[in-house]
Amino acid sequence: MKKIYYFLFFVIVLSSGCNDGLLDTRPLDGIGSNFMWETSNDADLGVAAIYNAVRLKEAFLNYGLNDGFTPIAFIMNSGSSFDEYRQYKFCINTATSSESIFKQKWSDLYKGVVRANDAIANLPKIEAIDSTKRETLLAESKFLRALFYFELLSFYSGHDKRDPGVPLYIEPANYEDAYLPRSNPGQIRALMIHDLEDAIPHLPFTAIKGRTNQVAARMLLGKVYLYNGDWLKASNVFGGIISNNNAKGNPYQLYSDYGKLFQLAGEDNKESIFVISNLPIQDYGGWADLLYSNRSGNCAGTNTLIPTTYLVDSYQKKDGSDFDWTAYKAANPAFSWDNKTEVDKLFATRDPRLEASIIRPWGLFVGTSNKTFEFRPTYDAKIPPAVAYECMRTSNSSNDHYGWRKFVNVGNETTIRRSSPTDWIIMRYADLLLLFAEAKNEAEGPTDSVHWAIDQIRQRPNVNMPKIKAGISQDDMRISIRNERAWELAGEGHRYGDYRRWYKYDPTFDMTTLNHVIKGFRGNPVNPQGGTRVFEVRNWQFAIPQSEIDLNPYLEPQNTGWEN
Repeated sequence: MKKIYYFLFFVIVLSSGCNDGLLDTRPLDGIGSNFMWETSNDADLGVAAIYNAVRLKEAFLNYGLNDGFTPIAFIMNSGSSFDEYRQYKFCINTATSSESIFKQKWSDLYKGVVRANDAIANLPKIEAIDSTKRETLLAESKFLRALFYFELLSFYSGHDKRDPGVPLYIEPANYEDAYLPRSNPGQIRALMIHDLEDAIPHLPFTAIKGRTNQVAARMLLGKVYLYNGDWLKASNVFGGIISNNNAKGNPYQLYSDYGKLFQLAGEDNKESIFVISNLPIQDYGGWADLLYSNRSGNCAGTNTLIPTTYLVDSYQKKDGSDFDWTAYKAANPAFSWDNKTEVDKLFATRDPRLEASIIRPWGLFVGTSNKTFEFRPTYDAKIPPAVAYECMRTSNSSNDHYGWRKFVNVGNETTIRRSSPTDWIIMRYADLLLLFAEAKNEAEGPTDSVHWAIDQIRQRPNVNMPKIKAGISQDDMRISIRNERAWELAGEGHRYGDYRRWYKYDPTFDMTTLNHVIKGFRGNPVNPQGGTRVFEVRNWQFAIPQSEIDLNPYLEPQNTGWEN
């Protein structure tokens, strides 16, 4: 049974009245006022309000949509009620600086900064509170402030010294103080490191679901170093977490079943380090099920985010060799998408994480009313007498593209369409291992510990892929790690950040490879309204919201390419 933690529940209403104006610096609901921070209960509510900012849609709740800006996924034009902030327009590069996605993410992340600043300033003033509790709440507030600034840099600036940075607020701001220019990434990074190093000693190694912990804070610290190219520092931080975790009896470890890790059946597992705990209550659940699922799901999903053929075709075969369509069709000339036997045979040879993450043609899906549906490559609403299952239906009723199984609820688990009870994972142990492997490989080359970290993931009990080949070069290991991140983390929203840090300043990267028509498995365009990805230099970063520049002229110049 799902364990529900209500520590955020009562502050949602309290904090929902915040003004959507510049940086949300004038909290009209009382959070941050002189009357708020007086008792131990006030402290709990104030910090819970910061956590509530984490679950705002464009802070982290809909984080997986970020994969749609990269080759592994695409955001379909499914209508304003689903892709409500028009992220599809960013995919095809028709967005302007006034687009709602830019304003909403900026607003959601700075709401978190403002609430964290209030807590950090006021918690020390509360006399009626246990000192240990005060230090823990302060530590949580500092971690969360660092997390929000990390995301602000990632989306609106970049972490490199050549990037423009974002405004830095470290104290409760009044109206006049809200107009600050950008601080460079080095200044933001210094604050994040200071906050995290302050926080780590006062956080528990593990915590209740939905609250942060020492491992999450140290993992974020490692990412701060890694995104700045400080490979040795990053690998030392990540390696230290792994060593400490081993010494404590492995309270964090890979979950045995990769597919269930992203389902209700696998919640409360030891792999999840920091999650958004969703509730099956209107406005307190997640949106992933709606945006990832299909029309045969109990939520009548919209396929707003779809996995692409680029992702599916990239998964290796079970023997660890690369999959090649030309070679496969030459060896299997009878292959046809309409032939269930041939399609089943094709996918039986592939990395098990493919089937665990993606619904492929002729795959089975348990949907509404607990009925089993068959994903036929051509939609047929009728059920012929000889067919055991109804046909699963994609949102466009053409069944011409792959669908997600990851984060998609089965049967009647979703009772409210926009409030999935499945938790959203922000940090997990597998990502920690991959980050360690990447940093260590860049710092020292493909050492035994690099192989160990990746092999742990590849040999998860129900994945059981072969180990990475011994003796490979640093360059080949780099490619292996980047591929592994796609296969292991698909649909979790990390790929856009990966692409920016890998390729934004890489002169050898051919950006034209990101421009292509999005096709389904039959080779036809999947979106009749326009499914051509257009990625230009400006797409490495979001635009500074034009409404913010209108209010704060110090935010000029606008990010490159978004001036008009």
